[in-house]
Amino acid sequence: MNSIYTAEQVRAFEKNSFIKKGDDLLAMMEAAKQSVEILNKDFSTSEFLVLCGPGNNGGDGYFIGIGLSESKKCVKFIDVLDHVKKSPLCEHAFKMAQDSDFINAKTLKDISSKTVIVDAIFGIGGRIDLGSELEEILSDCNRFESKIAIDVPTGLDSNTGEISQACFNADTTITFIGYKLGQRINEGKNYCGKLILKDLGFSMDKNVSPTVKELSFEDIKSNIPKRKENSHKGDHGKLLIIAGDEGYGGAGTLVSETAIKTGAGLVKLLTRECYVASALARNPEIMVLGGDNAQDLESHFSWAEVFVCGPGMFHNYWSEQMLYKLIEYAQQNAVPTLLDAGALRLLEIEAFAQLTLPENLIMTPHPGEAAGLLNISVKEVQADRLKAAKDLHLKFGGTIVLKGHGTIIYDGNTPYLCSVGGPELGIAGSGDVLSGLIGSLVSQGLEPMDAAIAGVALHSGAGNQFTKNTGVIGLAASELIPLIRDLLN
Repeated sequence: MNSIYTAEQVRAFEKNSFIKKGDDLLAMMEAAKQSVEILNKDFSTSEFLVLCGPGNNGGDGYFIGIGLSESKKCVKFIDVLDHVKKSPLCEHAFKMAQDSDFINAKTLKDISSKTVIVDAIFGIGGRIDLGSELEEILSDCNRFESKIAIDVPTGLDSNTGEISQACFNADTTITFIGYKLGQRINEGKNYCGKLILKDLGFSMDKNVSPTVKELSFEDIKSNIPKRKENSHKGDHGKLLIIAGDEGYGGAGTLVSETAIKTGAGLVKLLTRECYVASALARNPEIMVLGGDNAQDLESHFSWAEVFVCGPGMFHNYWSEQMLYKLIEYAQQNAVPTLLDAGALRLLEIEAFAQLTLPENLIMTPHPGEAAGLLNISVKEVQADRLKAAKDLHLKFGGTIVLKGHGTIIYDGNTPYLCSVGGPELGIAGSGDVLSGLIGSLVSQGLEPMDAAIAGVALHSGAGNQFTKNTGVIGLAASELIPLIRDLLN
């Protein structure tokens, strides 16, 4: 499980680690040495062009270029923003490289695209308000076939993962000390390419608590519920699902099928009367009851040990009635409850404002739902997904699963990030499957946060498996269910 840090954390740790004068120069030289080793291994016969900025990242670049030259490589430099005063370390490295071959940025278009281009302009100090001069340079850089970023690609915000109008689109990023949050969320993962960490012997992960822990399926294998030889259905929970208002009957079917096929002991679906037959035809193992008002169905609440509510629900009398009565019951009886999709949209309306939500709550919003709950724009949510997840927890409590590329899971303690999975999961019904999976794991005995972490990892792992087997196009949400079941087993 990777530890992820903010740029400020890395800077502070690095500064505090320099005990005596000159340690920072030695660290820079070691970073350059290890970078040269990687570049020599991957590009044994190539020519290199190193773009160096005026800060310490530029110093890294000069030392990297010097090291490549000593390895008998053909190296050219561009002194980007040469009118800006250089940092002391960059100035020192620049003087050591002065006898090298420097070219003007305007000649970038004349350099062969086969040349390996190395971005050492800003690094961790990168920003997204670059200006037209730098954006033009970066656009020219992105035509090269092999693009290496040093620490953080220029144009990428190392905290938020936002990018400038133009951003260095690296194939590989060699990063130092610790992973930066912006490398793993929003556009960061796309623009960093393959990420190689060199901690330079600082062991930051042993000394500093991370801003985020990055998880994958491998990290949660030990949390998958185990079964005794003599266990039976009653040992694995009673999960009650409310889903599928008019026109959205498939949502209830997806959630309940996921739950029964990922290990929930007993699953009961409360839906509209017209969807009972189709739900039973698809999954006869599930108890399905239909009704057109809450009074017909609320007597089943007392059966449940865990609730999932919201898929296929919307601003409609049936949905509002069912959710209101469910929240009241779950809060009074301390029933763990997952709210998703339409239930989250309904929380925005005034009728629900005075309700106290259950303590063992899980909310699984996508960015649009999160924006509605926080009364901000989707753009604001995406600009700082970690803050959005924390704000949701502050407002509603419980465990927050902010879905999307780089899912954030937060319950008031250290947040978790899942950056596995891609466009294959951005499909209709994918969130319904995730809701059923997390609800199933809670019913099998996992605490809400553990169930959310395991559910997200299994869900993304299934998407990743589909991508390996088939590609990213054409996944139907129901096809995730057998893939998840295979991972569980």
